[in-house]
Amino acid sequence: MPGLRRFYESDSVALGMLEVFFGATVGVVIVAVCVIWWRLERNSMVMKHQLESSLQTFEHLSSNIQESELPSLEDIREELADLIQETIGSMRTPQIADHIGAALSQWAQVKLHKEMQSIQNTANMLQESPLGDMDRESTS
Repeated sequence: MPGLRRFYESDSVALGMLEVFFGATVGVVIVAVCVIWWRLERNSMVMKHQLESSLQTFEHLSSNIQESELPSLEDIREELADLIQETIGSMRTPQIADHIGAALSQWAQVKLHKEMQSIQNTANMLQESPLGDMDRESTS
């Protein structure tokens, strides 16, 4: 029958390169989403198992600790007071050498700042009037 064409000969079945690329891209995206979902589920199962294991270990250890092994609040308070007293006791008042060192460092910073400013001003002057213009004027 000349009026009827075969299915594979019809124009609507022929796929162009763009349609094939789009289909392959959608397939890859679907596979990637499935792999990510599977990994998330697997990791959540591992995390649940680790959490349950840690909880059992903690419960086992906490049941073995007796009340007498835990320090009282007064013992902790005394240790902290001793630590603070020791820290404050090891501090010293600033000596004359400390003051002289601070003054010298301030003087050095001011001098360095002025020197850096002069270098920056020189660089700005060179950028505003390039040497190339001067060479062209002297040769003409």
